[in-house]
Amino acid sequence: MSGGPGALIDGRFELIERLGSGGMGTVWRSRDTVLEREVALKEVRSPDPAHDARTVRERVLREARALARLNHPHVVTIHHIVAAEPHPWLVMELVPGPNLGDRLGSAGPLPPQEAARLGRDVLAALTAAHAAGIHHRDVKPANVLLRPGEPHARAVLTDFGIAALAGSTALTATGEVVGSPEYVAP
Repeated sequence: MSGGPGALIDGRFELIERLGSGGMGTVWRSRDTVLEREVALKEVRSPDPAHDARTVRERVLREARALARLNHPHVVTIHHIVAAEPHPWLVMELVPGPNLGDRLGSAGPLPPQEAARLGRDVLAALTAAHAAGIHHRDVKPANVLLRPGEPHARAVLTDFGIAALAGSTALTATGEVVGSPEYVAP
């Protein structure tokens, strides 16, 4: 169950346009044909065919559970999980703005006041996550979406795919590095 624009996932979610790809999948702008609204659909696939399918599926469930624990204006909202073969899909809120990485790449450094405001938004999201026993582990500009708003855009933290949840078993093997090397703490 995958495809390109026009494909129907779970008999309900029509893929419209690919928004971006990362280490564990592709995010699509999609239309929920039942509720008649646009959503983000994350197609989760391992970049390495040698990865155990159960581990990939458990990472998806962990991301969904982490997001489900959070109800915060600066954390993307999860709506549903499609437990399909060969890989699951996450149905999430569609944040229509660009990500912070794209914004920095196209317009350069942020003015200090905007950087501070967006930094406070991300800090609020991380504080809420930590209070719920969730450690994001991959905070980087590409995982911060910018929700358009007046008078300023607001930051929304996304991609909890490698989050660690308190009380859950580890999915990271000894010696395995998770996260984006350029953003991992030393």
